Amino acid sequence: MSLRQMEYFVTVVQEASFTRAADALHVTQSALSHQIKALEKEVGGALLERLPRGARLTPMGRAFLPHAELAVRSAARAR
Repeated sequence: MSLRQMEYFVTVVQEASFTRAADALHVTQSALSHQIKALEKEVGGALLERLPRGARLTPMGRAFLPHAELAVRSAARAR
């Protein structure tokens, strides 16, 4: 699991959309989706429910989010 994957996850949650998150991160939607799927594989389950118009957290995603946010904030402070 990488910090980048956690940043991507947090951004998708904040934007509630893979499309808007990809735009905000200046990456393609397919690259973003690939990284989120890799993160989900590593944690052992779906973190986000893909919807026709957006995304929302699964129960596992709700449990994982505070940890991802802390890691992202800590990295930003360290920089």
